[in-house]
Amino acid sequence: MAKRKRIGLSYAYNENWIGGTYYIENLINALNSLNDEEKPHIVLLTDSYESFRVAEQKFNYPYISFQLGSGEANKAFQFLNRVTNRLFKMRLFSQKIKGLDAVFPYYKSEQQSAAKKKIYWVADFQEHFAPEFFSKDDIASRLQNQQEIQASAEHLIVSSNTALGHFKSIFPAHSVHVNVLPFAVAHPPYQDLDIKLLLEKYHLPARYFICPNQFWKHKNQLVVLKAVKELKTKGIEITIAFTGNTNDYRNPHYFMELKEFVEQNNIGCNIKFLGFIDRRDQLQLMNNAIAIIQPSLFEGWSTVVEDAKLMNKFLLVSDIEIHREQLVNSSARFFDPHNVDQLVQLLQQANEQQPAPPLFEKHTYQESVEKVGRTFLQITG
Repeated sequence: MAKRKRIGLSYAYNENWIGGTYYIENLINALNSLNDEEKPHIVLLTDSYESFRVAEQKFNYPYISFQLGSGEANKAFQFLNRVTNRLFKMRLFSQKIKGLDAVFPYYKSEQQSAAKKKIYWVADFQEHFAPEFFSKDDIASRLQNQQEIQASAEHLIVSSNTALGHFKSIFPAHSVHVNVLPFAVAHPPYQDLDIKLLLEKYHLPARYFICPNQFWKHKNQLVVLKAVKELKTKGIEITIAFTGNTNDYRNPHYFMELKEFVEQNNIGCNIKFLGFIDRRDQLQLMNNAIAIIQPSLFEGWSTVVEDAKLMNKFLLVSDIEIHREQLVNSSARFFDPHNVDQLVQLLQQANEQQPAPPLFEKHTYQESVEKVGRTFLQITG
């Protein structure tokens, strides 16, 4: 049998950008779907051994080991490096991580520089199209990073043909090798959760919609609130549950603005802000909702949409280019993310339609998962 590739994957659990965490988790699941002889050895680059132990149990991947992302072989070496660096401006132990055939996502650093193939990742190019959602410092930092990537001789993964088009239009003379790798999701077991108990736990009625997104301003939850308000004036009462981290460091007042809108328009009985909840709880609530709502103004490759695709769950989704790419031949209903009246009509129709149609007539999602794993292996060479 040929020697297994050794691929370093940078991994961290970050609730402030859970999409980045899920991305690596989903990639590992995709690699785990391959035949045993195809599976690479994964070297998980984390900030601590404890983080690795949690990840190891979560992934159930047969060929996986741990390496401190800072490069030292263990915590003792890490401590000694900190001491010698503080006292003598030098590091006693080499920080280059040896023996990697590829590293992803590659962060330009001494630690990852010894990998044979270095693969960058850019989730999207939103700051070029919606700079109002970013600070000047954020934009400057992103542009500097992208400039370095596009001028390198390494490899870059983007998640969609939409993002590929954006990249080529922004950097037409790039030298980096660009690859498109749409991700596919995996779900922890959730179907065994008692929905009646969950509804009691989160104070939800039997019939509700759900909008599962971080509370970042470009996620556009406000259009959903406005639609609920309009329905209420027509005498139509619906309930919408919102999940996700309520912190947006770029727009720290955003969540408070949403709460104020709810209070000022007397729709508190219709809106349930659940916050960042257990993933299994979230999935079962999504699975039992009338429909999932994804109103975002911009996405790289939407995890919410992929969740719905795996569940084969009906979607009301903003009409943006990336969503059209993700939802070819689906029953999803699209609305202009700035048009409240369009969303009002779709919510009313979905509320009256029982049951909602499946997202796809033919459900073949597992094929997408395996394709992700195999394509990633091809990119690693």
